[in-house]
Amino acid sequence: MLKYILVSIAVILCLPGLCSAGVYGPTVILSNSEVVPSVLMPGDIGMVTVTLTNTASSSTTTTSDSIVTTMKEINPTITGVFLDGGKEIKVLGGNSEFSGDLGPQQSVKISFAIEAPEKRGIYYAILRVSVKGSENLQYPIPVNVDMPVSSLRKPVLIVGQSGDTSLQPGDSANVTVSLYNSGESTAEDIFIRVAEDDPSLAVINSQSFHIPDLSSGESESFIISFISDTGMEPGVHEIPLEITYNVVDGSSADQNDAIAFDVNGKAELSIASLKTDPVRITGGQEVDLTIRMENTGTGDAKSTVAKIDLPFEGNKEAYIGKIKPGNDAPAVFTLDAGSPGEYDYSLTISYEDDTGVHESVYPLTLSIRRNNDETGLIVGIIILIAAAAGGYYYFVYRKREEDKV
Repeated sequence: MLKYILVSIAVILCLPGLCSAGVYGPTVILSNSEVVPSVLMPGDIGMVTVTLTNTASSSTTTTSDSIVTTMKEINPTITGVFLDGGKEIKVLGGNSEFSGDLGPQQSVKISFAIEAPEKRGIYYAILRVSVKGSENLQYPIPVNVDMPVSSLRKPVLIVGQSGDTSLQPGDSANVTVSLYNSGESTAEDIFIRVAEDDPSLAVINSQSFHIPDLSSGESESFIISFISDTGMEPGVHEIPLEITYNVVDGSSADQNDAIAFDVNGKAELSIASLKTDPVRITGGQEVDLTIRMENTGTGDAKSTVAKIDLPFEGNKEAYIGKIKPGNDAPAVFTLDAGSPGEYDYSLTISYEDDTGVHESVYPLTLSIRRNNDETGLIVGIIILIAAAAGGYYYFVYRKREEDKV
């Protein structure tokens, strides 16, 4: 008899319009919490921010009878959010500031102002969430008050270099790069790549290097060969290194470093041209002697000074200044030419470049012609002497011959 009564009750409950296909209850969780600052000092004021999320993809209830099936959306209703600091943590604001529905996959952030205890330590505030028609939720939130917390021990890779760190444009260089692990754990699967950002420097050998692992306190080295361009600008040039490796927890780490070169340009000076004004110099004339100096090197010639040691009066020193590679500049001397003749003299050029102070000496010759007036006078004197000699011969020797006859 009891069996028939139970079946009858079941049939009545499942009559059309009374049988529910089921309710998919939404789920509210604490998806994130943050304390700012992460470490509070005793008595400090901080902020606790929590994120509540409805993880349900849908929140509906379905009711059907023999004719119509209806679906009605339902969302969890949060009636209260309360942060309980216990006896140690004072909650200054934020309690009971939020209530309402939370739709599927939606989140809400709620902040609380707190005052840290006067003693250092790790404390826990309890977040209490009241949801209508459901059990209350409780989540502990840790609050650090002036307590050091150990972090994951990680490797620390230090890059060093030795070898050819100074070069001139056009030179090649071999650089030994060392990698030292000064950290507290092993670096694994290390890749080093040379990034060629400088078009005036090129890597001759491989651009990538691999080190399987490097334990704490160990080092590993490899050689990178470079060649430089002859037109490379002097100065410090950096070559970037891109380093990637794995740490003990399996995560990867990136590191950017660099090796550096000090490029020193070397100047090379030579005489490009020499001219005088006037072109034909006679004794006693004022003359401008112009000597053009050309820089055929790879660096600037700076503070360039030219001197000559001709035994004439006038300006025998000229300041030229800077001469860039591939350029020339004049040294001009204004002199009073001396007596006619051939004069051997020296041109001394002093200058500075990136490698130091230099001096070059060039042997030269200057010709001084006789003055045209002096030549005419000499010719006239010679003619007069010849005329006098002829007259003497005519009047003396001819006279004697006539007397004898």
